[in-house]
Amino acid sequence: MKSEKTNVYRAVALVSLLALLPGTFTACADDEIQRPEVITPLMPDLGPEATEGTVSLSQIERSTPFTAGTGANSYRIPSMVTAGDGSLLVFCEARHDSWVDKSYTDIVVRRSSDQGKNWSEAVNLTESANGGGYAFMDPTPVADPETGKIFLFCCRWVKLDADATKTRVFRIVSSDNGKSWGAPEDVTDQVIRTGYFSSGFGPGSGIRISQGKYAGRLIFPSRQYDGASSSGVAVYSDDHGATWKIGSEVLGGECQIAESGENRLTINIRKGADRYSATSKDGGQTWSSAIKDSGLPSFESGCHASVLGTGGNMVLYCGPKGGVQTTSNDNRSELMLYRSPTCAEGWTRSQQLYELAAGYSDMTLLEDGRVAIVFEAGPEKGFTRQTGNRPAGWMRLDVMVLPKEVTDYGYWFE
Repeated sequence: MKSEKTNVYRAVALVSLLALLPGTFTACADDEIQRPEVITPLMPDLGPEATEGTVSLSQIERSTPFTAGTGANSYRIPSMVTAGDGSLLVFCEARHDSWVDKSYTDIVVRRSSDQGKNWSEAVNLTESANGGGYAFMDPTPVADPETGKIFLFCCRWVKLDADATKTRVFRIVSSDNGKSWGAPEDVTDQVIRTGYFSSGFGPGSGIRISQGKYAGRLIFPSRQYDGASSSGVAVYSDDHGATWKIGSEVLGGECQIAESGENRLTINIRKGADRYSATSKDGGQTWSSAIKDSGLPSFESGCHASVLGTGGNMVLYCGPKGGVQTTSNDNRSELMLYRSPTCAEGWTRSQQLYELAAGYSDMTLLEDGRVAIVFEAGPEKGFTRQTGNRPAGWMRLDVMVLPKEVTDYGYWFE
C-alpha cells in the first residue's frame, strides 16, 4: 500500500514539474491538454522585449502620392499591395466633384518601382464603366506573387444613393504586376451570396497566406447585406483567382484580415467606437466569436484601421488614437502603430507615427522586409468639418516606409 501511494505522489510531482518546464506549450498552438477557461489570454514568456536595439522616427521615409484638389476634389479610402516583382501600388477612391461619400467616384492607382520614392501617373481603373452616375468604392486589391496577377475588387453604388440593394461588385485584373489593367467586369454573382447584396469590401487590401496548411490562398473580407443588416465574410481562392468561395459569417463592420501564426488568421473589425477581433484556424472558412479588443484605441464614432502579419506570430496594427472633436475639426488624429508578438492576442508596444489628422490606413511588407503604410493625413489636429468645398490639401494620402526592425521582437522605437 505504501509503495502504491509513493508511486501516486511521484506521478503527481512529475505532472507538476512538466507544467513548469519552459517550452511545454508554444505560443498560439492548440494544447494537447485542455486548460481551464480564463478571461485573459495566457501569454507565453518570450523574455525581455526590445533589448537588442532601437528604431528612430528619423529613419522613416515619406512620400505623398495623392493630394486633395490635384486631379480630383478628394482622395480617400487607400489600399496598398506589394506586387510579385517588388513594386508598390497604392489604390484609392478619386471623388471627382465632392469629398462626400457616394458622390461621383472612380478607383485610381499609382505604382512605384523604387518602393515608394517615386510614383507613376495615376491610372483610372473604373472610368470605362462609369459615366458620372456611379460611385466605385472600397478598392480592395489582392496580389498573387506567384502569377504576377493583382485582383482589384470594388463596390459600385448608384451616385448619392445609399440603397445597398442597387450595388454591384466589379473586379479589375492586372497580369503584369500592375503595369497594365484589364476592363472592369461585373462579378457580383461570383463573390456575393444568393439573396445578399454588397455593402462594401475591407477596406484595405486582402492577403495571400504565406505559411501552413492554407499557404497560397488568396483571401479578403467582404461586407454583405441581406436587406436588413450587414455581416462579414471572407472570400477566398485556392486556384490563383480562377474561382472564389465564401466563408461563414463574422461580425459585420469595416475590417481587415492578417496572418497571425501558422494556420491562423485574425480579423480586426471596426464596430462603433471600438475594435473587435476574431480568429480563424481553417483559412477564413469559419471564425470564432468576435470579442472586444480593449488593448486598442477606442474613440467616438471610430475609424477603419489596418492589421498586418509580418511572419511567425508577429502582428502589427495601425490606426488613429483619436482626439478631441471641436466645432471646426473631427476627432480623427494621432496615427499609432501597435505590435503584438502573440498572434494579436495582446499588444505590447505602441508608437505615435503622426500627430495631426489621421484616418483610414493600410499596410504591406516590402520585398526587403520593411513595412509600408499608406494613410489619410491632414494638416490640422483632426480633419476639417467644413461642409462646403473643402480647401485643396485638406486631406492627403501619405506613405511611410518603416525600417524592417519594427517587426523584430528585439527592437522598437527609442
